[in-house]
Amino acid sequence: MKAFIFDMDGVIIDSEPMHNATLSEMLKEYNITADEEYMFTLSGLNISAMYRKVKKEKGLSIPADIFINEYNSRILSHVQTNKIEAINGIYKLLLDLKKHNVPTAVASSSPIEFIEANISRLNFNAYFQFLLSGNEVKHGKPAPDIYLTAAQRLDVLPQECIVLEDSHNGVTAAKSAGMTCIGFQNPNSGTQDISKADMIVDSVTQIDISVL
Repeated sequence: MKAFIFDMDGVIIDSEPMHNATLSEMLKEYNITADEEYMFTLSGLNISAMYRKVKKEKGLSIPADIFINEYNSRILSHVQTNKIEAINGIYKLLLDLKKHNVPTAVASSSPIEFIEANISRLNFNAYFQFLLSGNEVKHGKPAPDIYLTAAQRLDVLPQECIVLEDSHNGVTAAKSAGMTCIGFQNPNSGTQDISKADMIVDSVTQIDISVL
């Protein structure tokens, strides 16, 4: 292992319920009903991919730019006005990686403003070389683009990276990039098929970097 890359939603912070609640609320305003199982299929996608999927499968008719801007605005407002807590074990993992001089990055499907706000609120900026948004690459998760870009910026080969992910789309992206993936079975991320991960943990505290 020469680098460690983190997803954010459902890995660093338990934000999947907030994302789902926000999106569900917006869809209801346009007379679209989406049950919990459907919402979980959107986990790991950036907002543009979410929009395209819901438009195709649920008949969402509002223009993309209006919908995406409103979604991003609501999400950012939530971060700025609510308490943010890291998932149990994340802080210790970051400390261990820093102690062993392992470079780290965040590669999240969320907008960069949302990533920056969360990492800043947690005082985690010093632990990451950079923060990368899915909006900065051509194809979002489950495509491998974001992880390949992260490896390039970290100046390491994809196969030298370990990724921590909690969603099916995220695990698929990491494995498609040729990286080793730890799947975090976060109950708040819903029913996610992360069976393609090289290792699956029920808690981030189970990750021991000395054996990676």
